[in-house]
Amino acid sequence: MCRFLTYSGPATVMSPLVFEASNSLVSQSKYAQKRTVPTNADGFGLGWYPLHDDPIPATFVNVDPAWSNRNLAMIASKLHTKQYFAHVRDASRGMPVSQANCHPFQHMQYLWMHNGCLEQFDCFRRTLLNSLSDRAFSLIKGNTDSEYAFALFMDKLEFNPAATVSDLEAAMVATIDKIMQIRTSCGANNNALLNFAVTDGVNTLVTRFATSASARPASLFIGQGQLVSDQGQIQLRPSTDTSEACVIVSSEPLTQDSEQWHKVMRNHIVIVSEDLRISQRPIPVGHQSL
Repeated sequence: MCRFLTYSGPATVMSPLVFEASNSLVSQSKYAQKRTVPTNADGFGLGWYPLHDDPIPATFVNVDPAWSNRNLAMIASKLHTKQYFAHVRDASRGMPVSQANCHPFQHMQYLWMHNGCLEQFDCFRRTLLNSLSDRAFSLIKGNTDSEYAFALFMDKLEFNPAATVSDLEAAMVATIDKIMQIRTSCGANNNALLNFAVTDGVNTLVTRFATSASARPASLFIGQGQLVSDQGQIQLRPSTDTSEACVIVSSEPLTQDSEQWHKVMRNHIVIVSEDLRISQRPIPVGHQSL
């Protein structure tokens, strides 16, 4: 289990949400509020899109705890971007702590993150790997279930460099459905948590999903409004000025403005489009465990 956030909105540095907010991502790396185990100290990552004409995102990952890395603080306070991902990792059992296993993962213009765990991964890893194309297979540099899921997603997207938001949604649903099919066929019948996030630098899609009908998915919230600093406190305030408003999807509310944060419904996908419109709908998979 991990913690992550996505940001879409006006150009900004990343430090207000990564470091400065009352429940910033770095705070969650020590004291996550929506987890039984509060620490996420097995690495971190940023992924962001430059403001100049370049659709390919940059990433910065490391195995340090997020609170102890000087470079993370420097990058987050200096780089401006309109779209970014940030992640702090709590490595699942059997998943080594290495840079190759740190999120977000990147290929072409796409960034990918995961909060959750594909339980019993060892019993279906080979089957999932065999289902991948050679191109998707070559993407995998580490050994996390999260990166395998990203490779599967890229296959379902057919590595389309001009995918629409509908294409992204269809690929995400197909990825979750395929994972559930493979798990079932290999006898992995316990719960898996699939909070996936993907962006092309324009549209962002995030899921809140548990494969077992009796299990609660990992936490996920949407925040919308204008980010402001009031006497040193980061707040998310309502805004009628669309040029100043942003959309944040995160594992936990990042500020104390509870009215600005809304829980994502169980087994739903959130879509943040280019114009920052938010839609949320059920994930229509056909192999959900009972």
